[in-house]
Amino acid sequence: MEKYILNKTPLRTTSNFKINDIKLELELPKKYLFHSFEIEENNNLNIEINENGKGFTSKIGLEFNSSYDINITVPKGTIIKNPIYLTYDFAEDDNLIDHIKIVYEESSEANFIIKYESLSNSSNFHHLKEEVIGKPNSIGKITILNLLNDSSKNFFSTEVKEYENSNIKHNIIDLGGNTSIINLYGELLEYRAKHSLNSIYFGKNDKIIDINYHVKNIGKSTENYINVEGAIDDFVKKSFKGTIDFIEGSSSSIGEENENCILLSDTCISRSLPMLLCHEESVEGAHGVSSGKIDLSKLFYLMTRGFSKLEAEKIFITANFNKIISKIESEKIREELLEIVNKLF
Repeated sequence: MEKYILNKTPLRTTSNFKINDIKLELELPKKYLFHSFEIEENNNLNIEINENGKGFTSKIGLEFNSSYDINITVPKGTIIKNPIYLTYDFAEDDNLIDHIKIVYEESSEANFIIKYESLSNSSNFHHLKEEVIGKPNSIGKITILNLLNDSSKNFFSTEVKEYENSNIKHNIIDLGGNTSIINLYGELLEYRAKHSLNSIYFGKNDKIIDINYHVKNIGKSTENYINVEGAIDDFVKKSFKGTIDFIEGSSSSIGEENENCILLSDTCISRSLPMLLCHEESVEGAHGVSSGKIDLSKLFYLMTRGFSKLEAEKIFITANFNKIISKIESEKIREELLEIVNKLF
């Protein structure tokens, strides 16, 4: 086992908050063997797959010397309305280091759903580095699903660069694993670039969750939205770090972030650090965090109508999660996620 310091905040705060980074002891797999990957073919895309890629260093802080690389280009002017599915099924003892790069050429549009799921109860290791480039007037919608089993470790690292009038939306759904480390770093480089991030997390048993979102408004009139819904139970430890960074020159820009975490036990731990960094005067910035148990009066109201306490809690959490799930443009995935959420308790 080796000790790692990961997912560092862009600006350090007092160490008493225990949120500047996460310290983990990890034994990285010596072999990365993976057997089952499928991508829905689309003749309008340029796709290159290299099973022996050169590796990468991610914003999380881990480095790998080989990777499973997928490069996807949505050609200029191409518009693909139906979702394109990338599905990774983890069999027994599978481990995966994958690097997915998606380039939206000028005035293109496409919707990707990237799904990671366990087919066995064995412990799996997964680290994704996703890179997204949104060129002028492009529209991108990307959903990433962590549905690994409770024995697995999952790492998502996303890097986004957007140019004039591009609009990229990310949905990050984190429902699996015993360790889940998530990082998103974005740069809104030019006029009216827009990024929206909607995410869900859920933890039970002794799961570790560490989330670090950092998006920079750089160009003028850029827009940056972060919306997070979560619930934790048992002995889970969760840290959320969200940073909206207004760089000098980003006048007339907007940045908003919100996190809502429901606590289902007295022993789980929730730490949150929303930050607004501002080097420009004429901007609109807002952030909010709420963390606590479900209002007892609301629980009692449902319980007087025949629901158990567990069923009442499930109703509230499902309603919160559905605010994010409803934004996924695939009825099949929406139905699957609601079914999974229903079985989490």
